[in-house]
Amino acid sequence: MTRMLYLNDMYMREFESKVASVTNGKYVVLEDTAFYPKSGGVAGDAGSLIRESDGKEFKVVFVGKFKGNISHEVDADGLERGDKVKGIIDWDRRRMLMRYHTAAHVLSGIFWHEGRVKISGNEIDLDGGRMDFTMEDFNRQVIEGYVERSNEIVQRDLTVETYCISRDELDQDPNLTKLVAGLPKGIEEVRIVDIKGFDRQPDGGCHVKSTGEIGVIRLIKMKNKGKSNRRLYFELEEQRSVE
Repeated sequence: MTRMLYLNDMYMREFESKVASVTNGKYVVLEDTAFYPKSGGVAGDAGSLIRESDGKEFKVVFVGKFKGNISHEVDADGLERGDKVKGIIDWDRRRMLMRYHTAAHVLSGIFWHEGRVKISGNEIDLDGGRMDFTMEDFNRQVIEGYVERSNEIVQRDLTVETYCISRDELDQDPNLTKLVAGLPKGIEEVRIVDIKGFDRQPDGGCHVKSTGEIGVIRLIKMKNKGKSNRRLYFELEEQRSVE
């Protein structure tokens, strides 16, 4: 299985690895990778792989996870098993997706802690975020208030940390899981994203180091999907500069 470097260092922009396998000439599995695969509704990374032997560049156009391995789709044939490569992350893309992902955690945290509302689905890409949630009454003012309070959390510039806990610890705290579907069975070691002093959630993705990096969460529109199914769309603006 591919070793996922991004789990321990989400700000890693470059790394060195070796090609473990190549399928159909362009689907490349590395021994280890910092590329985040499309997963959990969050878009994957892009970037490039540079072959050490001759400096040839292969653009990474899609990253996905299949049977525990992370597959990098490249734009040209040529890489072979055993090739040493340098991976380079498209950092502007990664950082935008991290901002959106952490913003989604802030929103879901507010929705749960203030309204006991759980998330039923989400989609995050460069052009915005979408969050589906269960809510008996479709009250637009309440939802707008949740977004406003989410921005208050962002402005507090809270530290974001990751660490692992056991499945037993997770199951003993009903406040941890914000998803209607819960955490899939079979996961015994659970990675936690902890927005210090505010919210903790199980998550395997990439996040910014503090909520202040998110910027401002702007509510775009809301939809009533029937029964208790609701949906909101949001965008980010006014990113805080980080040294």
